[in-house]
Amino acid sequence: MPSIRGTIFLALDAALTPGVEEYERMPAGDPAKFPARHLHDSGQSPTEREAQHSRYDMEITVECFVQGNGGAAAHDQLNDLYADTVTRVMALIARDDIETIEEGALRPAIAPLSSTRRMGFGLDFAITFATRRGDPTQI
Repeated sequence: MPSIRGTIFLALDAALTPGVEEYERMPAGDPAKFPARHLHDSGQSPTEREAQHSRYDMEITVECFVQGNGGAAAHDQLNDLYADTVTRVMALIARDDIETIEEGALRPAIAPLSSTRRMGFGLDFAITFATRRGDPTQI
């Protein structure tokens, strides 16, 4: 049986795949198609331990990229991709296995990948969830 953590990542995969040409969780390299969205697992920390349950803050970073030479047009595409990403991640709060989702820092950047200029950003989220103590497959 998959862990609660694993099912949250599967839900993130399903939410973040539409709307981009490339989506990958834990990518090993730069994107090949644009716009692109990559999901990085940044670990988790326990926030509360009770007799029957443990609560965790799972940290994720979503990186997004658009292709362009910079300027207002590429920046507008990047802002649209940001809004789409936030909307998709925050919609997961309706799930029974997620208690809270908090949007964190946004870090836009020019990303010269290969021979073409791209713009991108990294966006952090903290997702709080609980599991039965000693059994990460149970809520």
